[in-house]
Amino acid sequence: MRNRQYVSFDWAIKRLLRSKANFGVLEGLLSELLKENITILEVLESETNKDFKKHKQNVVDLKVKNSRDEIVIIEVQYDRDYSFFHCILWSTSRVITEHLHEGDDYLQIPKVISVNLICFDLGEGEDYIYHGSTSFKGIHKNDILQLKEKERKQGVRDKVEQIFPEYYLIKINRFDDLAKDPLDEWIYFLKNEEIKPEFTAQGLQEAGRILAYTQLTQEEQIDYNNYLDNRRRRDSELRTKFSEGLEKGKLNIARSMKREGISAELIQKCTNLSLDEIDKL
Repeated sequence: MRNRQYVSFDWAIKRLLRSKANFGVLEGLLSELLKENITILEVLESETNKDFKKHKQNVVDLKVKNSRDEIVIIEVQYDRDYSFFHCILWSTSRVITEHLHEGDDYLQIPKVISVNLICFDLGEGEDYIYHGSTSFKGIHKNDILQLKEKERKQGVRDKVEQIFPEYYLIKINRFDDLAKDPLDEWIYFLKNEEIKPEFTAQGLQEAGRILAYTQLTQEEQIDYNNYLDNRRRRDSELRTKFSEGLEKGKLNIARSMKREGISAELIQKCTNLSLDEIDKL
């Protein structure tokens, strides 16, 4: 096992970064991502889904204050779930329903921002950071629906899209390792578990101090090593299932092509199956 300088961020979210003493790490990451100063007020515990142990460990819900003194709930998720889009939709819905209490006015629905650190190949796209929000566009005029002045005064949001959840998807594995700005420095660290001396991103040096492997107790080091072993085993199982599914898909395509009378040579070219495999179909 190689010597480690820093523990992985996914393990830290489960064990270290929920402590108030370590809030500066997540505050730094979120401030660089959202381009404003974020102050964490508290970690919120799930009330209605305590049985979802996996979800609770992989997600941390934070009540924060932004630079405009607005209170926002930010959900930080780090996972390898291949049903990710459905998962984050369910997760933001859970946050909203848990924090809108019986008798509350709908105007008190909390603003939710979902920050997702993704370490597998999700979807198709060229970028490594994606932002999603909800707006309403006219079918005929192509205009964006805006709030009236009276509607803006009723709530705390100036635009319709500010009412709905926002999503940030950071595809760590797509990052090219060229840190061009402070947020890139954070993503470099998330991908490589390394902090270069010239990095100046907010919270990153504090992350280096808190997440240093040598700072862990012996019990924490054992727990961390076991976690890595389990993660490798799970990732291997996911890759195996994906490979098996891909192979099954190729066989189904080959069968369909064979039924259509397509030559074995062309089927081989399209599927990379051997002629012997095609002959047995």
